[in-house]
Amino acid sequence: MGGNGSEKKVSGWRSPAWWDGRARGSIGIVFFVVFMAVLPLWANYVSKPLGIDLVFVLRLVGVFTIAAVGLNLLLGYAGQVSLGQGAFFAIGAYTSSLLAVKVGFPVWLGIIAAVAIAAVFGLLVAPVLRLKGHYLAMATLGLGIIVFVFLRELTFLTGGNDGVRNIPGLAIPFVEATTKISEYYYVWVIAVIVLLLCGNLVRSRVGRAMQALHQSEVAAEAMGVNVSGQKIRIFVLSAALGGLAGGVYAHLQGYIDPNMFSITLSISLLTMVVVGGMESIWGAVAGAALITFLPKVVEAIPKWVGDAPRWLERYSNYEGIIFGLILMLTMVFMPSGISRGLTDLVRYRRSPFVNPFRKKVVE
Repeated sequence: MGGNGSEKKVSGWRSPAWWDGRARGSIGIVFFVVFMAVLPLWANYVSKPLGIDLVFVLRLVGVFTIAAVGLNLLLGYAGQVSLGQGAFFAIGAYTSSLLAVKVGFPVWLGIIAAVAIAAVFGLLVAPVLRLKGHYLAMATLGLGIIVFVFLRELTFLTGGNDGVRNIPGLAIPFVEATTKISEYYYVWVIAVIVLLLCGNLVRSRVGRAMQALHQSEVAAEAMGVNVSGQKIRIFVLSAALGGLAGGVYAHLQGYIDPNMFSITLSISLLTMVVVGGMESIWGAVAGAALITFLPKVVEAIPKWVGDAPRWLERYSNYEGIIFGLILMLTMVFMPSGISRGLTDLVRYRRSPFVNPFRKKVVE
């Protein structure tokens, strides 16, 4: 038996030692960064036939990626269900825009202030983390509604339903992003930095503590994890990333009003995390891309097929139904999200437990 095993070992292909998971991850990150860097060079050639401005939409994908990564740390890794990420997003957007429009703050300084204010607000409401499961979800849902009402009713500060207008564009000291391509690079430089930092975080001791929390708070505490302190830190970090995304979003849009930060935004961010893949930093990119591109694809369908039903063009009328269907289908067919689900499908394509076509062949 030993001889057969050694023959199998000699004849079978084995990956070299350097080709481990970390090496594959590093190569994947480099490939992703290069791909995003050169995308504006050829995007116009694809955008016209598709009827979708890729660079324009990808700016928003970058923004929602930042917010979704923050929520993924809290929900996917630490196991704390939150429906209030939209509230931190809104706080960041209003903080940065009001400082820029009413006080004259530089844009980059306003975005930093947005991160700080959102983090402080997250720390103030952190006591809700004493709740668990659907009680925590309901409490954070209420937080989102309260922030929405305050934004609408504090008209002397936020302008109410009229919103905040003439918000200056994205800029860093001495350089202003005046074109959509420069905005694209501005957003994605921030998004990639956030992705790399969060990727390192989940592989660190703090990340392992988060995952222990997700499995069992009692077991994590028995292993020496400061459960309440860890949950508060992750909640504050998630809020800060929501504030960062909101601050960038406000300067990208040039105008904001409370209706842009309704409960639908929190549900959209939650859908991005679940669809992209919980416990997957890069799944946030996939989820944000899918949910952000979906309405653009629906709007472009009449250009592709000619005569399309008029109700199909009104995506906002059935947006909630689409989100619900996507969530249901993802939970049934890819409960670990599309990023991990597709990876497993490729990696274990010969397994009858993963590949349904292979299962029929085996049977």
